[in-house]
Amino acid sequence: MDEDADQSADAVTSEQYRDVAGHFASGVTVISTREGADLYGTTASAVSSLSLDPPMMLMCLNVSSVTHDAVMRAGVFGISILAAGQDHLAYHFGRRGPDKFASVPHRLGSGAVPVLDGALATVVCEVESTARGGTHTVFLGRVREAETSAREPLAYYRGKLGRLADSAERNAYEEVRSAILHRRTPLGEAIDVDALAGTVGAEPAQVRNALISLTGEDLVTRSDDGSLEPTPITAQVVADNYQARLRIEVGVLESQLATMSGEVKDKLVEIGDAIARVRAENPDGLEEYLQLNVDYHSVLVGSSGSEQLVASFRKLGIGTVWRQGLTGDEWAAELDNRHIAELTGAVLSGDLARAEGALRRHSDVASALAARVIGRAGGVV
Repeated sequence: MDEDADQSADAVTSEQYRDVAGHFASGVTVISTREGADLYGTTASAVSSLSLDPPMMLMCLNVSSVTHDAVMRAGVFGISILAAGQDHLAYHFGRRGPDKFASVPHRLGSGAVPVLDGALATVVCEVESTARGGTHTVFLGRVREAETSAREPLAYYRGKLGRLADSAERNAYEEVRSAILHRRTPLGEAIDVDALAGTVGAEPAQVRNALISLTGEDLVTRSDDGSLEPTPITAQVVADNYQARLRIEVGVLESQLATMSGEVKDKLVEIGDAIARVRAENPDGLEEYLQLNVDYHSVLVGSSGSEQLVASFRKLGIGTVWRQGLTGDEWAAELDNRHIAELTGAVLSGDLARAEGALRRHSDVASALAARVIGRAGGVV
């Protein structure tokens, strides 16, 4: 391999690759195995058919997974391809915990390997060979049992679960929402649905539906003549949003801090360190800084296990204020990470009062700063 190719590969960050890989729509499965009386299972999307003659499947598991180690020892695994409406099982098996099958209807297939009731399809394989790739092991399995049902598949696309038909609609909503928040549709001007559809790569009908949904979030306003315009963001809107975000995060901390997993805590430390690094070292890093903050709070709220709560929290973001009101050479001086660092420390020590205090100070300081930034911009952004 030549030197230029090596440099090109190194230029792709894990964040960039995650975004690109997320554009590949796939099914969702639960990988399972049995070792003695113990049943193991984990959610996975890196699964595919490998060969028809002989029938073989390929699947990948992170080496840090407990199920990974159990499959390595047992030499057999089951694949339950989830059906539409089984989102809860994807989340259930995606979390760490003992005896995940205790509350889940299942049966024992070939080799007494557990597979889920109501799945779109189930396959049981005997491990024929393995290979290590990065953080994952690739398992090649010879199929010993395969069954299907007449149901619709559960799809995974850009971090979201849903029906295949819903994926395009959801993607259009996310792209239109991003265009509105990044002010690619100017304030004070009617939104051109056809032009926006071309910009986001969606059908005009999907864009119209997204805009209607965004009126319910007060991000889009219908004018007297029936046209739709981006809603101006004022200091009061920001203050209200920060209070709503604060209530969600405090509620999550009160219910989850005492039992928060080491995995969540490690992720908060990792993202918190990245936030500090971007602010200190990258003068052009506002977008990265904002995205890392979204990731940090999403992990915290996500410790609740509720995707709905995470979605509600993310809708209250006010990144538009910082993008529109702060110049490239001043954002690092205006925005800081001291409350994130304080919050992370409190979470690690299990100090609820200190964690809540850090969140409240963060909310007050950010609201006040947003009011000043919006005031400099003429009262709206």
